[in-house]
Amino acid sequence: MIPVKPEYKQTKLYFDEPTHKYTDNCGNSYISATTIIHSYVPKFDSNYWAKYKAKEENTSIKDIKNQWDTIRDKACDMGNVYHNSFEDGIRQNSKFFNAIKYLNKQESKQMVTVADLDVVDSHVRLLDVDAFIEHTENKYPEIYKVFKFYTERDYKIYSEIGAFLPKYLLSGTIDILPIREDGFVILDWKTNRTGLRFQAGYYKKDKTVRPVQETDEWVHKPEDVLLPPFGGLPNCNGTTYALQLNLYAKMVHLITGLPCRGLALCHIEVPFVLNQYGRPQRFKDGFHIDESKSETAKWYKIPRLEPEIDTMLNIRYQTVNGSQKQQMNSVSYTHLTLPTIA
Repeated sequence: MIPVKPEYKQTKLYFDEPTHKYTDNCGNSYISATTIIHSYVPKFDSNYWAKYKAKEENTSIKDIKNQWDTIRDKACDMGNVYHNSFEDGIRQNSKFFNAIKYLNKQESKQMVTVADLDVVDSHVRLLDVDAFIEHTENKYPEIYKVFKFYTERDYKIYSEIGAFLPKYLLSGTIDILPIREDGFVILDWKTNRTGLRFQAGYYKKDKTVRPVQETDEWVHKPEDVLLPPFGGLPNCNGTTYALQLNLYAKMVHLITGLPCRGLALCHIEVPFVLNQYGRPQRFKDGFHIDESKSETAKWYKIPRLEPEIDTMLNIRYQTVNGSQKQQMNSVSYTHLTLPTIA
């Protein structure tokens, strides 16, 4: 059985999809892991850069912002397609949907969370990797290799499972959680067009063509860092993803007491139509996918950032201290002293 600390059993987490808001059964509002991490990312000045790009491309500010919205919406839609397919494949082929019948869920918006694993885990089976391969049309050998590795070692694999810390009013949804009675791993999927970078910077632009195109020349910006107190970390997607996975690991550790055995991120590389520099070609309506090619998966080992997460939680605690509505006034949080994850 997966251990769950009893103080987490009395809290039920709810998620409202349209507003993307998390709340609990005591009426507390939570912020997501993504929200707290992005509060330390320097704000993008959209008005300044829209004006700059409009002048660069000889068009209007409104047109530039509409282009950005189109690109963002297409990226979100594409990411959701991959996430939903993987989630369904894992849940259907691990008997997850049958297992949650054993929970006393009062409302449809109530999430299944890590705090429910002591109830559902005995009813969930090891992932049928062969069935998952069939579900995903045998497209991702690198993913199957990792899933086989963990299932062969008796890790059950959960997808899109909630996690929360009432003391900090923080919550989130973990993409992939392989877990067994002596430890767990945090895995995640991403589909960024630009790929995964652990260095701040940008690709130099070719401004002699319209629309402006990225070249293959990377410009490193060591001065571009996160906001205090994380100024030692580069402002790049690799950093924000690393913080996200480390925060999830802290949540699972605090709920279960189990050690985290590792963190990894799988980047689904979508086969965009490429420009002459080998970068995704930008068209007036955004980026196009090369239908003649298949997407590929690449895994990245994510570094551990325990001190940074401890600092983030301490700051968050100072913000919310005393504001939580508790189900029982006698609830003790003395166990949440931010131990280092093993």
